[in-house]
Amino acid sequence: MRLLIVEDEPLIARFVSRGLRAEGYTVVTAGGAQQASEKLVQGGWDLVILDLLLPDRDGLELLSEICTDAPPVPVLVLSARRGVETKVAALDAGASDYLSKPFAFDELLARVRALLRRGPVSRTEDAAECELAFALDAQTHALVTDDGMRLTLSEREYALLEYLASTPNQIVSRERILNAVWQYQFDPRSNVVDVYVGRLRRKLEPLVRIETVRGGGYRLLAG
Repeated sequence: MRLLIVEDEPLIARFVSRGLRAEGYTVVTAGGAQQASEKLVQGGWDLVILDLLLPDRDGLELLSEICTDAPPVPVLVLSARRGVETKVAALDAGASDYLSKPFAFDELLARVRALLRRGPVSRTEDAAECELAFALDAQTHALVTDDGMRLTLSEREYALLEYLASTPNQIVSRERILNAVWQYQFDPRSNVVDVYVGRLRRKLEPLVRIETVRGGGYRLLAG
C-alpha cells in the first residue's frame, strides 16, 4: 500500500513515516503543496495524509484538487487546526477523515487501516452502472441467485467476495485485498489471496467470474 504524507514539519513527518513503514506500508513524504502535486501526478496512491498548514499554499486548496482533479484517493487530514469550522470545511472539500494534532500514533494507524479497508473513494461510471447476477446475505454468508439458489461460503470466502463485489469490473490489488479482508499485513510472498480466489472460482463459476490481471490483482466481472 502506497501512502503519501504531506507535512512540512520534519519531526512529525519522520515520526509518522517511520511508524507506518514499520507496519509494512510504503511511505513517501512531501514538504509542501508543490512537491505533493508533483508526486500526486505519478498516481498509484492508496491514501494521502495531509497537513493543512503548508508553507507554500493553503492545504484546503490542495485537498480540493486531490478530491476533484486527481484519481480518486482517500485523504486523511492531520492538522493542528482544531476548530469545528475547519473540520467541516475539510470534510466538505472531500476529506475522508480528520485527526487533530497532537495525536496518538495508535489512533492514526487505526484510522489509516479503516480508510484503506473502504477501498477506492469512488467508483467509475461503468462500475456503478453494472449489475451483479447475485445478491449477498451477510447474516448467513451466502450468495443468493435471482432464482433463489443459495450457495454458502466460509466467513473469509464471503468477505473476499463481498469486497470484490463492492467494486465490480475494477482491478483490485492483492495488497488492497489483504488489507481489507485479512486486516493485517502478510508476507508479500504469501499466496493466501490466490488460494481463496481459487476456492471461490471452484464454488461459484460460471455464475461469478473473477479475472486474474497479470501484475495488477483481480477483477470481478459483472454487467
